[in-house]
Amino acid sequence: MAVTGVLWAVAALYVAQANLPKNVIELPGQDKAATAVGPVAPQGWAFFTKSPRDVELVPYVYRDGEWRSALRAPHARPSNAFGLDRASRSQGIEMALLLERAGERTDWADCAGALTAVDCLDTAAASDRVRNPSPEPSLCGTAAIVQMRPVPWAWRDLLPGTHTPEKAATWKVSC
Repeated sequence: MAVTGVLWAVAALYVAQANLPKNVIELPGQDKAATAVGPVAPQGWAFFTKSPRDVELVPYVYRDGEWRSALRAPHARPSNAFGLDRASRSQGIEMALLLERAGERTDWADCAGALTAVDCLDTAAASDRVRNPSPEPSLCGTAAIVQMRPVPWAWRDLLPGTHTPEKAATWKVSC
């Protein structure tokens, strides 16, 4: 039993080392192992992770005279039954459908100088009317999608939030 565990640990070490960039550790036969690992695990670690620098699309709705986030994520919060309720996962598809429906009629407002999404949305004008085809819509009435970029770690103390708005699109959405 212990020998099997050691063999699995050594195999995992070789697979990990084959997928890591060149470093100071070199295992015996590592080059041959790397050519064998490639066909078995071709995707590497990037297959399992998302770049933390990627922009995010955040939905907003205009209710009672103010813009409010309509984001249903994070998926693991209690209102989403700690990830068991999958409705929050459909929101990305809903936003993609709205963007596809609006197409070139979408007038993206530049958010240069805005520190928050609400600051940007307060100056953005509604592009057009669009129908939300989602069977369980979360974006109805005056709605918007804001493209947000994560604040680099080195600037974390200079800005109030973790993301800054880049551009925003607003619509009158019928459901």
